[in-house]
Amino acid sequence: MVRALSTLIALGTLFLAAAPGETATRPKAPRIVGLTLEGKRVNLAQFRGKPVFINVWSSW
Repeated sequence: MVRALSTLIALGTLFLAAAPGETATRPKAPRIVGLTLEGKRVNLAQFRGKPVFINVWSSW
């Protein structure tokens, strides 16, 4: 229960930190280009103004 509450508070803090209106003072995101599972090119700029979650995963 405590862990779930801590996670909820952390996510809420991140949500408030990314509130609209503050984005004008933040630097632009770097140019990131990748491929979808279908092989199409995807550019981060295509998602301007929308929340984006980038999951970088690797196995060593």
